[in-house]
Amino acid sequence: MADLPEIVPLTTAAIWSGWEREQDRSRRTYVGASVLGDECERKLWYSFRWAHEPEVFDGRKLRLFNTGHVEEDRLIADLRRAGIDVLDRDPQTGGQLAVTFAWGHGGGHMDGVAYGVPEAPKTDHVLEAKTHNHKSFTALKRLGVAGHKPVHMAQMQVYMHLHGTTRALYLAVNKNDDEIYTERVEYDPALSLSLMVKAERIIASPVPPTKAHEDPESKMAWGCQFCPALSLCHLGAMPLRSCRTCLHATPEQDGDGRWSCDRHKRDLSREDQEAGCPNHLFIPALIPGEQDDADEAGEWVSYRMADGSVWRDGGGA
Repeated sequence: MADLPEIVPLTTAAIWSGWEREQDRSRRTYVGASVLGDECERKLWYSFRWAHEPEVFDGRKLRLFNTGHVEEDRLIADLRRAGIDVLDRDPQTGGQLAVTFAWGHGGGHMDGVAYGVPEAPKTDHVLEAKTHNHKSFTALKRLGVAGHKPVHMAQMQVYMHLHGTTRALYLAVNKNDDEIYTERVEYDPALSLSLMVKAERIIASPVPPTKAHEDPESKMAWGCQFCPALSLCHLGAMPLRSCRTCLHATPEQDGDGRWSCDRHKRDLSREDQEAGCPNHLFIPALIPGEQDDADEAGEWVSYRMADGSVWRDGGGA
C-alpha cells in the first residue's frame, strides 16, 4: 500500500507561509566567498550573470537557515562567556565585517574575529560558525573541515587572506545534541591565491566556463541534480534577460564592482542591470543553438535551435 501524503496542520502551514512571504528574492550582485570553493565555476558564473531564476526555498528550509544565524549569535556569546573577545561588527559602520575582492565583484561577510583563543591567545582568529546535522557533524569530526567541508575551508582562506590573519577558528554545532566542534585552521597562501585567481577568472570570462560534468546523471555529478542552473546548463533552457546576460555589458576591473554598457556607452546601475533594454542581445554561448545569421546594423542574431527551428534574438523580434 502506497504511503499516504503527509497532512500538514493549518498552523504549521501558516508558519511556513509566513517565512515564504518574507523571503528575500533579490539577486546577489557579487560572487560570494561562501560559495567560491564550489567545484563548478560554470555554476558560479551563471549565478553572477543572473542567467537563471534565483533559488526559492520553502518555509521549512528558510527557518532552518535562520536557525544557523541564531546559532551563530549563540556561539559568539559562548566565546565571550568563556573569556574570548569577539569583534563581530564593523566599528565604523556598525554593520557586518565585510570584505571585497576581484575588482569589487566578489565579497563576503565574516562572522567575526576572535581574540584570546586559549590554544593561541596572542593570535587573532577569523571566526566561522556553522551548524550541522548529526550525520554531517560525525563526518566533520572524522575528516576535519578540509576533508568534509572544503567550501567552508575555502571561505575561511578567503577571509584570512583579505583580513591579513594567519589563523581561523571554525566552530560547529551538532543540531541534535548541542555538541560543539572547534578546529583551528592555518592560512594557506597557495590555496588563498588560487581562490582569488579563480574569482577573477569567473568574473572576467565573457562566456560560461567549462562544465564540471558532461553527464548530469553520472555518479560523479550528483551535485548537478540540485544545481539551480541544471536546466540551463544541461537541458537546453533559455537564459533570463538582463544586462548581465547581454553581450554589450562588461563587469569592469577598476575595483569598485562597476558594470558598463558598450552599446550605450555608460555605466549600469543595479536597477539598469535588472531592467535591461530594447537593445539587449544574449551572450551567444548562453543560447542552446548554433548561430545561423546576424545583422550588425539591424542588431539581431539568429540561431538554429536543436529542433531545427530558427530563433532570432534582437532587432525587434
